[in-house]
Amino acid sequence: MRRGIYFLLLSAFLFNVLGLRPVSAQEGKGSITGTVKDASNGVLKGALVELDPTVKRAVSDEQGQFKITDVAAGDYTLTVSYVGLSNFTTTLKVSSGQAASTDAVLNVAGVTDQMVVTAERLQGEAEAINIERTADDIVQVLPQRVISSLPNTNIADAVGRLPSVTLERDEGEGKYVQIRGTEPRLSNMTINGVNIPSPESNVRNIKMDIIPSALVDRIEVSKTLSANQDADAIGGSVNLVTRTAGEKPYISLEGMGGYTPIQDGRMLDSFNGSVGQRFGEGKKFGVMFGGTYDYNMRGIDDVEPGQGSYTFANGPNAGKSIQYVGGGIDTREYQYYRTRYGFDTGLDYHINSESTLFFKGLYSDFHDFGSTYVYTYNPGVPEGLTVNGITPLDNTGSMQYREYIRRPDQQILSFSMGGRHDLTSNLINYIFSVSRSHQYGGFQTTNYSPDPNGPLSNVQFNMNTTDPLRPRLDVVGNTPVLDPTKYFISQQENIDAYTADLSIQGAVTYARRYTAGSHLGTFEMGFTGRNSHKNNFSNNPYYDVTQSPILALSNAVSGFSNPNYYGSYYTLGPLTNYDKILSLLTANSNLLTFNSDKTHLKNDAADYNGNERVIAGYLMNTINFGKNRLQGGVRFEATNESYTANLVQARGGAYLSTTPVTGAGSYLNVLPSVQWQYMLPRNTDLRVSYSMGISRPNFSDLVPSQQVDSNASPKSIVEGNPSLKPTKAQNFDVLVEHFFQPLGVLQAGFFYKALSDPIYPTTSTLPATDPNFPNYQVQESINGPRAHIAGFEAAWEQRTSRAAWRPENGNPQR
Repeated sequence: MRRGIYFLLLSAFLFNVLGLRPVSAQEGKGSITGTVKDASNGVLKGALVELDPTVKRAVSDEQGQFKITDVAAGDYTLTVSYVGLSNFTTTLKVSSGQAASTDAVLNVAGVTDQMVVTAERLQGEAEAINIERTADDIVQVLPQRVISSLPNTNIADAVGRLPSVTLERDEGEGKYVQIRGTEPRLSNMTINGVNIPSPESNVRNIKMDIIPSALVDRIEVSKTLSANQDADAIGGSVNLVTRTAGEKPYISLEGMGGYTPIQDGRMLDSFNGSVGQRFGEGKKFGVMFGGTYDYNMRGIDDVEPGQGSYTFANGPNAGKSIQYVGGGIDTREYQYYRTRYGFDTGLDYHINSESTLFFKGLYSDFHDFGSTYVYTYNPGVPEGLTVNGITPLDNTGSMQYREYIRRPDQQILSFSMGGRHDLTSNLINYIFSVSRSHQYGGFQTTNYSPDPNGPLSNVQFNMNTTDPLRPRLDVVGNTPVLDPTKYFISQQENIDAYTADLSIQGAVTYARRYTAGSHLGTFEMGFTGRNSHKNNFSNNPYYDVTQSPILALSNAVSGFSNPNYYGSYYTLGPLTNYDKILSLLTANSNLLTFNSDKTHLKNDAADYNGNERVIAGYLMNTINFGKNRLQGGVRFEATNESYTANLVQARGGAYLSTTPVTGAGSYLNVLPSVQWQYMLPRNTDLRVSYSMGISRPNFSDLVPSQQVDSNASPKSIVEGNPSLKPTKAQNFDVLVEHFFQPLGVLQAGFFYKALSDPIYPTTSTLPATDPNFPNYQVQESINGPRAHIAGFEAAWEQRTSRAAWRPENGNPQR
């Protein structure tokens, strides 16, 4: 905290000794206010407003409003520029102690440029480019008009279209976002600037496939950090901005349907709608409401070859081991029926032109439902296999079958309320928010095994590599490996899991405009408090099932078949109906035996309660001088954590006891940042940035649990590590960007991230002499000493209509 005191003393010194005075202290000065709109009366956010012959400038806000303060009495020329539209220029007379006002209406550059204001996608691209141009940090923006013009089912799919962003996908849909090559844990997601907790138990990062893309007004991806942003964003931060009512009444309805012939036909449909309007005298009160529904049936034919391992027990090659492709092959059939629906709302009230109150909310629900059917071919060692000149002698294999149903129900809810008050030289913002996420359910699984003395437990296979890209195991002889009467239920896992995270957050910021000679600056300070409580309850009981003909696969067969599976190159066996499976198990519950050891070992260690409290404050100063804009600041984040978890004791794979354990920790991070922007000629900017950020450990890695799996191969233990530290990073960025008229941008730059205490998983093997877990693999996350990430990124977005290249359109000068 000593650095923070020094910073405050320095700020006081600057204001009181060097002659920096707040705008309100400047006698005989006036101000200029106004609103920027396009020809259709739509407000323009991100327009650049410049005042000649001074070097003062401003940027229009969400309502298209701007303010330039501390203007000496006299005559001035005001220029408003917006990429995609012609400049607006006017002369103004400023009187002492008075506010001059103007409304800037920006028109298109020519007749052929009408597309900019009539084509929704082009209008959205223009909005995004102008926000990027006037932002203090390096940011990429994707507006709703562009999102809706492309097949983006969820937020992750939309974000993945931005430069330097890649996706981790789940069955064809985007799920986790990776910014600049960093792992998903190193990036952050907020809604309207509010931190959102993860609905999953084992990670901190957000599954962005939960949120439909139709619920947002725009997506902002910040690649650099300022002091007024949450620090836990080493890779970057994704902010979802919901909609607010505009000047004109608004209504939008959209519907879409589709069909794919895979698996006898899969359907999809989607419906979106939103409505907004302003009411009352002066249209002070605004209401916006939107909703979306998406149903998506997906079908996947999947073959997964595995790697086999064989060690010779005798003969001339005794003791030698070989690895080979075909150590097992799964033929899998996936059937999904995913449903997303959600709502967003925005209410705002303009008390006057300087003060606004607001309420914003978003709710999203994602049913990630489906069924998976798996036949597993376990070949032992295939007949005739030769690897490195060695031919194994064993050729005995077996078969397995399982069905598991996906039933995760994931939800995110966030609402916030606050206000903004612009009081000439003072600007006050405050917000209070509540966010909650949760996940119910999981993957209920039924395992089928053949009679251990039957033909499917002693099968001979040949490896068929006629098509090397599609290896296949062919049965030797006439063994009926796909006969449903030969498979019987052997184990059942039920699901009753629950994860929830509740986050309460409040923030207040205060900014004061001041002058230093002829230079206009803004000094800003703020305070944020956030408390998150996360808990995971894993009640997934395991049952061993006595094999019986009544529990044969043939008694639960569905009517579905897929004769065209991989063009009939592979054969897909009969598939089950899970409702029939549950009916059989309910009617024959006497055949089920509760597996206490496995249930305790798999569930108890996964349960935990955790609480995280983050108290943050920051000081930041931004000043313009000539063609330079410099922002510097420092952020202080104090983190306190406490948790309760379970330590599970076992011996030789047998459960002994469960003991509750508690823990706590705290740390303080001091995080400076500097952003410098220099205006080169002809609409070209140079940006240089330095910042420090952190990334906190996942709760599941942090709590001191011990999860034992004696059925895994090899047997394993997953342990928590209470001594984990947050990853810290120093971030360096250099970016050059050029803006084309009437619409386009070219960006290129380098970035470098120096990481300390990176978190990564490790695996070690306990010795055979260990009394409790001989030869078990132990998996644990630890901190490494350091790492670095370096890269180059470039993006070019250009309107290719002929009007974009006509010299008479020109380029606005700064």
